[in-house]
Amino acid sequence: MVSFPVLVHGSDWLRLYFDEVHLGGDLLAGTGAILRVTSWEDGAVQELDARHCRQWQNSSAYFNGDAVQVEIVAHPGTSPSRLVLRDVDCGVPGMPESQCGPNDDRVLSYDVRAGRQMPTGCTGWIIDDCAKCMLTAGHCAGSGLQVIEFNVPLSSSGGSLNHPPPSDQYSVDTASLQGNGGQGVGDDWAYYGTFPNSTTGLTAFQAQGAAFSLTNPPPVSGNDIRITGFGTDNTPPSHNQVQQTHVGPMVTSSGSLVQYQTDTTGGNSGSPVIWEQTGLAVGIHTHGGCSATSGNSGTGINHSGLQNALANPTGVCLAGTTITSNPPAALVPGVATPVSIAVSGNPVAGSVQLHYRYQGGTYAAIVMSPQGGGTYAADLPPAACGDNPEFYFSLQDAQCGLVVDPSGAPTIVYTAIVGTLTTIFHDDFQTNQGWTAQNLGASTGDWERGVPVNDPSWAYDPISDYDGSGQCYLTENATGNTDVDGGAVRLTSPIIDMSGGAAQISYAYYLYLTDASGIDMILVEINSSGGAGSWIEIARHTTNGNTSWRTHAITAAELQAAGVSFTANMQVRFTTNDDDPQSINESGLDAFDVSAVSCGGCPDPVSYCTAKLTSNLTLPYIGFVGDASIGTNDFKVNISDMIPGKAAIVFWGTAPNNLSFQGGVLCVLPPVQRMPVKVLDGSGFAEWTIDISGKTSGNVEYFQGWGRDKLDLSGYGTSLSDALEVTYCD
Repeated sequence: MVSFPVLVHGSDWLRLYFDEVHLGGDLLAGTGAILRVTSWEDGAVQELDARHCRQWQNSSAYFNGDAVQVEIVAHPGTSPSRLVLRDVDCGVPGMPESQCGPNDDRVLSYDVRAGRQMPTGCTGWIIDDCAKCMLTAGHCAGSGLQVIEFNVPLSSSGGSLNHPPPSDQYSVDTASLQGNGGQGVGDDWAYYGTFPNSTTGLTAFQAQGAAFSLTNPPPVSGNDIRITGFGTDNTPPSHNQVQQTHVGPMVTSSGSLVQYQTDTTGGNSGSPVIWEQTGLAVGIHTHGGCSATSGNSGTGINHSGLQNALANPTGVCLAGTTITSNPPAALVPGVATPVSIAVSGNPVAGSVQLHYRYQGGTYAAIVMSPQGGGTYAADLPPAACGDNPEFYFSLQDAQCGLVVDPSGAPTIVYTAIVGTLTTIFHDDFQTNQGWTAQNLGASTGDWERGVPVNDPSWAYDPISDYDGSGQCYLTENATGNTDVDGGAVRLTSPIIDMSGGAAQISYAYYLYLTDASGIDMILVEINSSGGAGSWIEIARHTTNGNTSWRTHAITAAELQAAGVSFTANMQVRFTTNDDDPQSINESGLDAFDVSAVSCGGCPDPVSYCTAKLTSNLTLPYIGFVGDASIGTNDFKVNISDMIPGKAAIVFWGTAPNNLSFQGGVLCVLPPVQRMPVKVLDGSGFAEWTIDISGKTSGNVEYFQGWGRDKLDLSGYGTSLSDALEVTYCD
């Protein structure tokens, strides 16, 4: 056991920040060491295991008094622990008043749904969305949004803050934070969630037991507004930044702007704007300026940006149920690929699914099997050279409906190549491999390589690099306000030899944006002549990822479709910018990889001929999986987009054809052979295994699909796919 005091004489409260916390032992086995902090003044205790330390970003709760005892409690025989104290916060912030008359008419209140945000002292409040997350003002959601406290006690007789015990303090999940940073009256909001309490294991909602319901602002006439929050006060000082409330008349309801003659002071920013006649929250209090003839201001719940955030939660706000996956980047031709995901929460039984398609068209779904411990598994069916696999995962949450991975599926999906990846160039940025940083007029935010500093006072930087190797590239890796401002910065790769052709590019990127208009971004471009020729855009990232790293891959097919020629003098560059209006843009790059793609075996089957339009207005097509190798003998053909539930066959012959037939085209020259009749599934799909063990290498055969279509527009009652030319090999 290690124990030492931290003392700041005369302080009314303390909070600790650690540069390093390494706790020995095995957390999962129950032998992990514990970091314990105890207040000398009131005996309040916080205990943090290794998981909690990550959630609190190596900081502590707030403790009353000027001294705490710090201890590491370890089991006998566990591995060593290490603790490095970096900073101590103490003191109390002050904020201006904004009252609507000669007197401050606020009174003490005890609404369990509202809490005090620290260290700035704004107000946050629990809402009844799926995960019971919180709302506050956008201008309160920067570095000052780290902890929210509930059940706040009175301040000292001199006005210094007193804090509730650690069991009433919750660490903010920065990955959940969405907001606009505060863009003025009627345009100032933030939405976020917190981790469960490290002492009780309860969420804020579970502990407090209540949440605000939301509705759009009402008309002005006859309606009153209550503001409940943690504003500053000195009459008496013990009421400073403790919960108080007041009701006054509503004076404006226009678009997303609401105004009211209700007393507030600084620290009320972020408070719920409560429609007194109903008890519903209709907005977020953000600005003062009240007088006897004007009102204080807030942002209505009907704000479009806020509504979009509520509809697309991130981090812990994802309905309490999340999917974590590690999707394969490459599939071996003709071989099923196992995939697994980790699910937090309680999905509806049987609802966890893998959705896939290999050649466009409709996604097929496979129910994933539970493996225990929140893990689910399934196999991606065998793919063939030339396929373009796309896939995603989904589940149903009992309370909040559909949850998908990746977010935005099926519009945004995972992709993979079919074949073998051979690394041409890889950089985890632990050494200098020749990247060049260039400033294009920005006043701050130059690209720099290093270990992320993770400044606790600047909420927009990543906590660490992506791949765990240590270093990455970041836009100005320093403490303080370091985002890109007033222009653009560019990072350019060294020369990369892709002359072998068929190469793909992948990387991890970090992008914290507060302007979601699309004007700020990371632009990715490629050049085939060592920077001397024209640059071709190959990716554009314009969505805020908060403090999470994301990955992206650009396939060889996508590069070729963009007009990229593979040469020995390739360069890739990343440009990130901050255009007017000025906002936050923090960017990062890690795990950059260029790999060659090869797909051996027999030549890919070739599609030819024209399919016949079905009565469902779909074009059936014939595909394949496996390899036309006689030795492997794992070749299959399939039909997609025919009429679901109807009978279908595949037939084949030894020569192609192009003859009018049953309102379509007969693509195979008779005589033909056919596979057994199958019933198409709900998406119009069926698959047949072709025994090619007795075929002769070099021989070519031609395959086409045929199915029933009772409402066939041509009157024949049939549907026909396009055709495949298949060449067998040893």
